[in-house]
This record gives sequence, C-alpha cells and structure tokens, in this order.
Amino acid sequence: MAIQGNGTLTNVESWNSTEQFNELTAWHRNNEMITGVVRSIVEKPYRAVENDNTTKSANAELLVIALPNGTTGYCVAENFLAREFKNYKQFVGRKADFFIEAIHIEENMLILNGKKAQEQKISQFWETITEFEQLNGLAEHTFKGIVTGQHTTNRGIFVNVEGQDCFMPRIEWSWNERDAISISEGETIDVKIIRIDHEKQRIFVSRRQTLPDPYKFLERLDVGDSIAGKVSRVDPKHGIFVTLESGLDVKASKVKALEEPVIGDMVNCRIGQKIVRTDDGRIKGRVVIVKYPNGKRKVKDLGQFLFE
Repeated sequence: MAIQGNGTLTNVESWNSTEQFNELTAWHRNNEMITGVVRSIVEKPYRAVENDNTTKSANAELLVIALPNGTTGYCVAENFLAREFKNYKQFVGRKADFFIEAIHIEENMLILNGKKAQEQKISQFWETITEFEQLNGLAEHTFKGIVTGQHTTNRGIFVNVEGQDCFMPRIEWSWNERDAISISEGETIDVKIIRIDHEKQRIFVSRRQTLPDPYKFLERLDVGDSIAGKVSRVDPKHGIFVTLESGLDVKASKVKALEEPVIGDMVNCRIGQKIVRTDDGRIKGRVVIVKYPNGKRKVKDLGQFLFE
C-alpha cells in the first residue's frame, strides 16, 4: 500500500528550493540510503493506493523526518521499521536510515521508507559477520550498537546493530556482575558478538568484551598480597563485599580487631583466596579487610577513592 499525497496530509512542505528538490531526486534516482532524525509524529488523512491501483481513504500515523539538507520527509509508521510497534513516540529524536519511496511534486511531499533500508542493512550485516566467522576474526571486531530497551524479567539489554536486533545477557554489561545497569534508550555503545544462532537468526552481544579486562591485573596477585578497595555492600545474610581498585566486587571478611565496616569505607585488604576466573567467565575470590587507612568515613568521589 502506497501513499498518494493530497494537500490535507500535512502543512509542512518537504522542500523549499530547486536545489533541495534536485538533491532529493538525485538520491531517489540513485537509490541512496539517507539518514534522518524523527522530528515528530502526526496522524493525517491520505488516499492509499491498493495493489489493484484502486484508492481508498484512510488515516495514517506518519513519522515526520528531518533530513540533512534541510528537507522534510514523511514515513508511514508501518513502513518505519521491519518490526511493528504499538507506540512510535519512543523514536522521536532518534536517527534512522531511509530510502525515498516517492516524490509527489504537486503536493510538495517526500515519502520515505525505513523498513526497506533496515532490511538491506540487516542483509549486509549478516554477510559481514558470516565473512568474519569464516576468517575466524569475529571475536576481534567491535561493532556500534544502539540500546533499544531492557528485558523486564532477566534484565538483559536489547541492542540494535546495523539494523539487526541483538540481545545482551545481563552479565555481559560489565566485568563487575554486581554493577547496576543504567541504560539510556538510544545511546550508542561498543559491542562484540559472542554467539550467533544461524537457525533462529539470533545474535548475542557483549559490552564487557570491549572493556579492559581487570582480571589481567588481579591474576598476578597471590594469597597474602595487599590491595586497596572500598566496601560496596554489607548484608546480614550474604556478608561483606569490597570493590577492588580494578572495579570488581569480591567477597570479604575482616580481622576480629576491626570495627564492622559500612558501605563507603575505604579499606586495605590482603588476598585471602586467590582471585580466579571460572569457566562461565565470572571472576571470584576473597579478601580480608585488615585496616581502614583513612578512618571510618565515606568517600563521595568514587573515581578518586584511592587518593583520599
């Protein structure tokens, strides 16, 4: 179903000069993919052209798209992405790629199609990662991903990479599995692909694999070695946890002579159980708190806690 424009569809003209019009027609003629920003969403009447070339009146939810040359395009909601959504307001302010589907000269209206652009990007993305797999180079390649949401049950993160919807297990957010996951929908992050299900066309990605691995430092420490940290958790049931200077939380105990720690205390520790990486990628170990070097006080600046 295509749009046949009329004067009542929108009050904003798509182009204002011959130069802009010529650039739009060149993009259309060359079938170029263009990037735009969703400016707003409107619902307007239009005449839909059916497959048998008959027309019918209908209302359309249209995404108003700002294009880089100062022009404005319109994309029917059902043609915005390969997957349909109940509410498209969440996309206002976000970038997306489009092909020009039609230029209605009399109505001064540009019709865009984001679904076709996404489908082409997905196809090219699968070709790329398949080639990397064949060359055994997939683990070394970093991709740009856009955070699109978070699973309400398992707290995993949904990430869009080159148009393809991917999933990130919660543990793959950072090396510290106790880190709070603070995501912002629409933000761009670096990810690596950790698993591909070709049969189901599913891709699993990791953010932590793009971050420096703190284990490379911790693995050098032996039982009895000293390390600085900060108390991150005190729980009557699960005990004490300390964030080491590498940013990882480990289980802790304390020497009997010390007062009970509170969250935020800076501590000197010795390694009580060698820190190791388990087969599933988790880093585990145990430390013993031996001293509060700055007294029992809380540090406000978390980034500078080792220097205060």
